[in-house]
Amino acid sequence: MTSEPRVPDVVVEAMGVPVGIPVTGAAVDRLRHQWSRALSAREPATVVGLEDLDTDDDVAHDYAVTSRVTLAALDATAGRRINLHAGAVADEEGRTLAVIGPSGAGKTTAVRLLAQRLGYLSDETTSVDETLTVHPHPKPLSVITDRDVPLAKHSLSPDDLDLLRPPVASYLHRIVLLHRGDDDAGLVPLSPAHAIAEIVAQTSSLTLLDHPVLRLADTIDACGGVWGLHYRELADWLDDLVDLLDAEGQPPPPRLHHPGTPDAGPVDGAWSRVPWRDAVEYDDELVLMVEDRVHVLAGLGVVAWLSLETPRTLDELVQEAEALWGAHPEAAGLVAGALEVLAGEGLLRPPG
Repeated sequence: MTSEPRVPDVVVEAMGVPVGIPVTGAAVDRLRHQWSRALSAREPATVVGLEDLDTDDDVAHDYAVTSRVTLAALDATAGRRINLHAGAVADEEGRTLAVIGPSGAGKTTAVRLLAQRLGYLSDETTSVDETLTVHPHPKPLSVITDRDVPLAKHSLSPDDLDLLRPPVASYLHRIVLLHRGDDDAGLVPLSPAHAIAEIVAQTSSLTLLDHPVLRLADTIDACGGVWGLHYRELADWLDDLVDLLDAEGQPPPPRLHHPGTPDAGPVDGAWSRVPWRDAVEYDDELVLMVEDRVHVLAGLGVVAWLSLETPRTLDELVQEAEALWGAHPEAAGLVAGALEVLAGEGLLRPPG
């Protein structure tokens, strides 16, 4: 008779996914303390594998556990949510501020400071569904406690750090991209095309969504646009970040959607588009996703790509450009150069 697998002593709720952590001995109490905000009594949907971890180094072990729990939740929600590499905090009304950035951008520092005034949702991963509901991931915060050992990140419970608790439900309300460096310009509104391109690089499994660029564009519009925070010291901009929840959002710009189409192959004598996954057109810019890469086109690039809704010759494309902008003695060379650039980036096919 085969016995049922044992339910781990530690089960946590990560982005709405119950994840089992198969630890024993002293690690049980230690991890239950670290994951105090996420402990769950639900049957785990998945159990992370820890067999290969070094159990003699508690700091490295616990940090690896956190990473594997996060990856398990990301895998479970892939293709259903926008999963951002972002910290998130929410006010009492559930209005959530997401701070997005790569490793080293200051997400954890930002959240530790913001969560003294707003409720802690995550310091690393923000999972948003189609209704803009944010599914919390109140993991231990991964904190460098010794600057001489920057790779050793200690896992600290949000309770030990006295971080505020969020409301029961929260929804994405404002989006900020963190830019840490010498520029201290503060919050700057970003164009949606360039915001999308930057956000795509900080997502997980975005290409598994239907119309991923449109999904991001819709989310940005619903959140009143995107801001970049250019800063040297995050503490200097806390008031501005908190006040952003009440600030008036940016009006949604007009745009058109160009969903991807099947590959028609090269065309004799004519330029044509390569297959693309999704695209959104703004007034003077176009965000184009080919495979998992995103490009922002402007100027002749936009004109050329839009003109190639059906394959065209170089002469036809030159005529299209001159119809829009007027005759130019170097029109043929300029259009040909733009086409070569787009082809070099894998966005267009030269004549077959």
